[in-house]
Amino acid sequence: MGFSSVSKPKTNQVTSQQLTTSPKNNETSTTVKFGNNNTKSLNQDTFIFDVFGDSKILPGKENWRGNMVLKKAIAQINRDNPALVFYLGDGVDKGGPQSNLVEFRNYLSNLRTAWYPVIGNHELVRGGDPTGQDKNGEINFQKVFADKLLLAGRSYYSFDHNGSHFIVLDTAWQGSTGSNGNKLAPGSAQWNWLVQDLTRAHSRCNHIFIFGHEPPVSPFRAGGPDTISNLPIGYGSSWQNPRAAMEFIKLVEKYHVDAVFSGHIHLYNRLNINGIPYFITAGAGANLYAPPGQGGYYHYLRCYIKGDSVSYEVVKLEQ
Repeated sequence: MGFSSVSKPKTNQVTSQQLTTSPKNNETSTTVKFGNNNTKSLNQDTFIFDVFGDSKILPGKENWRGNMVLKKAIAQINRDNPALVFYLGDGVDKGGPQSNLVEFRNYLSNLRTAWYPVIGNHELVRGGDPTGQDKNGEINFQKVFADKLLLAGRSYYSFDHNGSHFIVLDTAWQGSTGSNGNKLAPGSAQWNWLVQDLTRAHSRCNHIFIFGHEPPVSPFRAGGPDTISNLPIGYGSSWQNPRAAMEFIKLVEKYHVDAVFSGHIHLYNRLNINGIPYFITAGAGANLYAPPGQGGYYHYLRCYIKGDSVSYEVVKLEQ
């Protein structure tokens, strides 16, 4: 299936398969495709990165849906020959004991390229100590993925690859009630780091991409699947604090971020806000939240970069 082109969507229009123009005037598009073809090797200045998440595997349960879909996704991604792969969190149903995360990591180790983990809220559930009793599983996550986390003692980090900048955020706390120092919000340590990182990247990189687990923007209103607050722009959010979500949206626009990728809501969705796509790609095996016609299918997202051009392709995993 070739890439389809349509006119630029209106601001804040809900869309899932259409062309939009980013603030950098980079052409971006989305198509949907079944993943049964091999991708040819690309030149160094042209590369693919793949994004997926939300399997919620059960350790030792090879016939569990989440385990089987994750295995299938990894096999198909390997055929893509991507330069990078990002997993958007909730790889396991519960983040403790540590052996749960180790088993999930063993799945990802079958990827034949560089891969990067994002912490999800299920990594926080029952996982803060070796017995899995503490509800703060960030400690276990940081131990099991220590070599992948580029900032010691942090679940957020960033790096450059071939002129593009990739930012992985810790948004797993965004839906929790009460105040928590790990939440991403104006004035927090992570927020201040993000602003500094975006400032540096904006001056030197052709593209900027952001990855997190709990999405700042949801296609549902509060009370919908994993949607707990409402935004003044007409959408919901998985973040408990809608003001923080709106400030994040402003930050993304200010620094001309190319795309924001999230998991958590078990489906595929794309919202275009002021010309910037916000993807939800959470179809790597967890139970689905919508019928197929509304994005409820197992999938991952294949992303192409070629110079100033960026395009996105949804790859369905055949069942």
